[in-house]
Amino acid sequence: MTQRFGKANSTNDRHRRWRAKMMPSVPPGSTLIRIHDCADDALWVLAAVSTLLFLYSAVHTFPNARLIAAQQRQDAVGHESRAFCEKQGMAFGTREHSLCAADLVDIRANEHQRTLDESGIF
Repeated sequence: MTQRFGKANSTNDRHRRWRAKMMPSVPPGSTLIRIHDCADDALWVLAAVSTLLFLYSAVHTFPNARLIAAQQRQDAVGHESRAFCEKQGMAFGTREHSLCAADLVDIRANEHQRTLDESGIF
């Protein structure tokens, strides 16, 4: 008996006995058995590749996605603050505009804290 994919002969013997018991009408070496073996091997390879892709996503992609989303939120808040302060007649780059933007940051922080307090999270 030969080894296949590093499996021991006893494993092949057990597999062969199981196959003979479960599929008694299929002769050994038939096309159906070869298709079953190929599908079985393909599914194990698919499981291994899926596991590797999941681990890659968990380690690399998901943390980067959170960082990108945080940066996008920060940019949106900056644009909103600038637009609001300019709408109130404060030119960008002036002291009044900077104070307006700082006040908006405080208002957002207070609102965020009120939301957390109401939800009972912190």
